[in-house]
Amino acid sequence: MTFVTTIGTASKARQKRAANNSFLRAVLALTICLLAAPGVCAADTNQISPEFVRQILERLEKDENEIKELRQLVAKQQAASTQASNTAAAAPDGQLQLRLNKDESELADLRTRMAEKDNAESRAKYPFVQFHGFGDLDFAADNRHPQSVPGNVRSIPYGVNFYGIKDTFYMGEFDLFLKAQLAEDTSVVSETVLAADSNNDMGVDIERLYLEHRFNDSFIVDLGRFHTSIGYYNTTYHHGTWLQTAIGRPTFLMYEDSGGILPIHMIGLSLHGAVPSSGLNLNYAVELGNGLEYSANSVNANQQVFSSSDTKAINLALTAKPDALPGTQFGVNLYYDHIEPDNSGTTNQVPNYDQFIFGAHAVYNRGDWEFLNEGYLILDKPTSGETHCNPAFYTQLAHKFGPLTPYVRFTYYHVMQNDLLYALDWAGGVNAGVHYGPSVGLRYDFTTFAALKLQYDYLVDSGLNDASRINVQACFTF
Repeated sequence: MTFVTTIGTASKARQKRAANNSFLRAVLALTICLLAAPGVCAADTNQISPEFVRQILERLEKDENEIKELRQLVAKQQAASTQASNTAAAAPDGQLQLRLNKDESELADLRTRMAEKDNAESRAKYPFVQFHGFGDLDFAADNRHPQSVPGNVRSIPYGVNFYGIKDTFYMGEFDLFLKAQLAEDTSVVSETVLAADSNNDMGVDIERLYLEHRFNDSFIVDLGRFHTSIGYYNTTYHHGTWLQTAIGRPTFLMYEDSGGILPIHMIGLSLHGAVPSSGLNLNYAVELGNGLEYSANSVNANQQVFSSSDTKAINLALTAKPDALPGTQFGVNLYYDHIEPDNSGTTNQVPNYDQFIFGAHAVYNRGDWEFLNEGYLILDKPTSGETHCNPAFYTQLAHKFGPLTPYVRFTYYHVMQNDLLYALDWAGGVNAGVHYGPSVGLRYDFTTFAALKLQYDYLVDSGLNDASRINVQACFTF
């Protein structure tokens, strides 16, 4: 506003000056005429000097030029004043546009730098390796002697639970768990266990090793050795005893080389993922691989390289975790395998079998409460003869009180005596017949990553005297 006012004041001053010059010019012209007139009428009168007239004319011409320049200057100043007024009115919009252009440029530059950073981080991020370790040290006291267990001269370890041995301290499992993320959708899982056998020799077992590729949440592929998706316990608690509340697994769910009767591991292919199901949270699993080997030279061993049959075992599983019942899980599974036993080294001639295993579980595990229930029906159908029905189940209840967790468990399984898959002399016959009994225990988490467990088992086994066993375990993770 000051600039416009100044321009207007200067313009008025110059206009006044131009008017005065015009008046002076008129007076001078009139004077010349008056002075020149006598000379015209009387030649002898004194005449005006020509030099004076020339000077007057030059002065008039100069004044005219100055007036012209002033007029031009005023016109320019008026135009500049109009432009300045327009610019002042448009300044906010122009400044906003300039700011927007600058912000857009900075945003584009920031995006470019972020993309470069993400690419660099992605290259540096993989492979990303997670490592954990688990271990346990134990003591066992049992009133059943080794000689009373058929085919068990040195006593066969059953998972972390030994029976028919003298009181002893023993090393449990040292479990090394590793997961390597190779890419956003590809990973490798490895679980290697070091443990002593009944000959006091240390051994190394690769319990799990598989490559996983995740196409999406509904289609995940695993290839290698993994835990078969049967029930809850086998898919939730792996080889680290610290993970589970009790000292050991339910008897019939022990590992294949420790006296278990179920296919805990599989070497093959697993497809699994989520099923769109709203609040039911369904998940499925389809698994195909080598079944168990039934041989006089091994006890329910996994077929890690050679398979005794061209037919592969298959397992189908479906689980639900409904939103309406937080902490609950329900599931079913169906396992099938065509078994061709190895009869070499034994007088038994065991026929081929078609084995079906139906499983179901119902679990509540939330907060301080743990209530686990699983049941199985094993149907062994020989190529000739009757089908054998072998039931198995367990139920476990635990409640946490701060660092202390008392728990109880009841386990039962019954393998028919005439089911030759379990009554052969290579297994010592220990799995045939009825097996059941309660367990009572207490877990004490004295620190975040270590715990002490005390457990009492009462064992009833067909053909053997009832037994009482005390187990103490110190377990840890890192």
